[in-house]
Amino acid sequence: MNQLLKLSETLNELMTLQGLTEQTLSEDSKIPISCISLYVRGLQAPYVDTLIKLADYFNCSTDYLLGRTDNFAIANNFETNASFTQRFNELLEKNKCTYKSFDTKKIAKSSFYEWKRGDSLPTLENLITLVDFFGCSLDFILGREN
Repeated sequence: MNQLLKLSETLNELMTLQGLTEQTLSEDSKIPISCISLYVRGLQAPYVDTLIKLADYFNCSTDYLLGRTDNFAIANNFETNASFTQRFNELLEKNKCTYKSFDTKKIAKSSFYEWKRGDSLPTLENLITLVDFFGCSLDFILGREN
């Protein structure tokens, strides 16, 4: 199932379980209702920081929200242990990777170096590409789990 549809399904399920409307979720999470509506309908992917906000709000893993695991939670209750940039650089070093390692992964060279320097976060699509490449969880690369 594609990530947008799974996010939509999971959000709808969590909102129903907690008796939330899109308006209430928007107000409580400080995410604009227009964005919530697009996510709930599977029409748009959230930015990474918004995905984290949603996961924090529901106290679940980002991997769970996107249907990458059936495990609702992770062990350390989502305490930020490292930034994306720290984790990205650790994974590059550990796996002895350079930009050339990603040549066939459709990642722009400029984006790669922006991530290394901490100048930007990847799109959700690129983040999933990185997670699949490194064989780790979204929560790990985002610094939400050890």
